[in-house]
Amino acid sequence: MKSHKEAKAIGFLSVAVLAVVGAVACGTPDIPIGSGGGETLRVDVEPGTHYRHKFKLMPLVTVRNTPQMAVWAETSDGEFIETLYITRRTADDSWRSAPREKVPEGGIRRPESLPVWTERSGRLDSGIDTMGSVTPKSGYSVQSDSLSDRDNLWIWLEVNHSTDFNEAYPEDARPGDAGFSGGPMGSGQPSLVYAAAVISEFQGSVALELLGYGSPDGSDGLVDRDLAGVTSAAEIIREAIVTID
Repeated sequence: MKSHKEAKAIGFLSVAVLAVVGAVACGTPDIPIGSGGGETLRVDVEPGTHYRHKFKLMPLVTVRNTPQMAVWAETSDGEFIETLYITRRTADDSWRSAPREKVPEGGIRRPESLPVWTERSGRLDSGIDTMGSVTPKSGYSVQSDSLSDRDNLWIWLEVNHSTDFNEAYPEDARPGDAGFSGGPMGSGQPSLVYAAAVISEFQGSVALELLGYGSPDGSDGLVDRDLAGVTSAAEIIREAIVTID
């Protein structure tokens, strides 16, 4: 993967992680990182043209929603390390109900929101409680020093909108249909997943790569690389940049 200059965006999500890494390289796509100690690893997400999505709150009321988003770290072997950032509705299942939708005991769940993060973080099976944040409209930053003794990191990002329907993922799809994404208040187009690896001996900036999409109905945490049915969802974010300085 080719390096990029640090994004100069007016609105962006900034996730900063204090990281000290060793000198062992891992596979592509890769992010080199300085080995001197105490470096800051930052992920900047620049909004795309579809970052704010029209969402029909009621028949005559339409608002513009920002997406659900998660950023997390894994080892090169796929072991989940920690969540660096997670938006509130996915974190605490504070979802709106559809008109005439019966709210089940325990509240509404939208497993199709961020299914890759949900499974890999263990939240799907363990019911872990993760502190969430409202999706930023301009900028956001968080720091952690818990990665300071880790080598061979992968930084992952998953993003999704609710009711982002298109021809491949229609609102009227039924359970069992290929394009079913949770019903009238489901995601429509599935979550998109970006990732890059952290290796040693470099300081600079590089882009996370779009790897594929998550399960449309949230039934598993796999990443499918066939993006043929994805349209406007690919414009939720313009780019995601990892910077080490």
